[in-house]
Amino acid sequence: MFGKKNNIILTMIVSLTMGFFFISDAASAENLEKMTIEQAVDDAIAKNPIIIESDQTIRSAESSAKSARAALLPRAVASYGYTGLKDTPVMKTDFGTFDVAHRHQYNWSASVIQPLFTGFALTSQLKIAKLETQIQKLEKEQVVLDLTRDVKTACYNLLLTQKLLIVAEDEVAALTAHKKDAQLFYDQELIPKNDLLRSEVGLANSFQKLENSRAVVEKARAHLNRLLNRPLTKKITVTDISNFPEIEFNYDRYAYQAIKYRPVMQSVNLSLESLGFAEKVARSALYPEIFLRGGYMQDGDNFSASDNDYSNNHNAYMGISATWTFWDWGKVRSRAAAVNHESMALEAGIKTLANMIRQEVRNTGLDCEVAKKNIATASKALDQAQENWRITNVQYQQQVATSTDVLDARTFLTQADTNYYNSVYGYLSAVAELNRVVGIDIRKVI
Repeated sequence: MFGKKNNIILTMIVSLTMGFFFISDAASAENLEKMTIEQAVDDAIAKNPIIIESDQTIRSAESSAKSARAALLPRAVASYGYTGLKDTPVMKTDFGTFDVAHRHQYNWSASVIQPLFTGFALTSQLKIAKLETQIQKLEKEQVVLDLTRDVKTACYNLLLTQKLLIVAEDEVAALTAHKKDAQLFYDQELIPKNDLLRSEVGLANSFQKLENSRAVVEKARAHLNRLLNRPLTKKITVTDISNFPEIEFNYDRYAYQAIKYRPVMQSVNLSLESLGFAEKVARSALYPEIFLRGGYMQDGDNFSASDNDYSNNHNAYMGISATWTFWDWGKVRSRAAAVNHESMALEAGIKTLANMIRQEVRNTGLDCEVAKKNIATASKALDQAQENWRITNVQYQQQVATSTDVLDARTFLTQADTNYYNSVYGYLSAVAELNRVVGIDIRKVI
């Protein structure tokens, strides 16, 4: 009698729990915001802070380029000064002493300085600044590629966890029905107590897996929300994929595209070009600096410097000045040699990077091929597991199979479902990674 009460209580708990799950799912589904993967990618590119950071870095580089360009243009300089002397300046001669300047002296001037030749330093610095702007734009492109891969992978992971949640719910529903059958057979004394207990334990385990699956879905959703720069608890879901991209992997073609189009590869090549101009800047100190100067000045004894009793109160001038440091104990040549060694080191680094990219293309291509083959294998195994589950259920109804057989069949089916969905979304994630590795959408390469 006590055992029957326990079974009744367990049945009520299962029914209430399942009802709560269904009500909770229905309420959550009403509040879900649905988006496509393309919309998620666009949303992330528009709102993710790492994109904003890249944009600000580009603007900083553009401002530096404007500053370097301005260094080639004339500079206007203005100055104003006052000097108060204790005694009036005089000139002593054999004929007496004469005042030669005012005791209170005011002067102001305005001048324009135009660089004529700086040993190619200013033009090289401008080219370096322009290259840095291009490098920052390429780095943003790489950031966009990485973010696109991350968002797509997060979407696929959310879809995967939702599918596995459905699998867990199906398992709970199936084992709940099996437990009812076992209870009925036990009440009719057709099965022993331990057979009923196995069905109860299996159902309890399936509830635990269901709870874990729900938590995993929420974690996947929170990860996607973070990439979209949204509140982590935002209720969103993703439209499932209807057509899988068919990728025929061609290593030589994809490796060529990766070396040519991958932003990080283009960026290091520009950095190498920038070091060439940096060496010119270092060597510019070997040449003289020539400037054209022109200006206007006033000197006087009043605030406007317009009154001068001893000389003309204003004047204008124009001239050329040159400065040349012709001996510095090899400092300039050593600095240029250091930049040259950096260039040679970067050349070697570019070769290393190219080999790493080729290996990434190879590895990711193999991942795509393996995942694609696994879909077919997992699909076939899923069909077999579904048929095994159907036959075992029928056998149990005819009492030619035990609860152990039913639980094993359900475990096989759950695992087959899991393997199938893992292979499907694993293939999609591998394609997303291959897009990032190549540097462009590989569907445009085919």
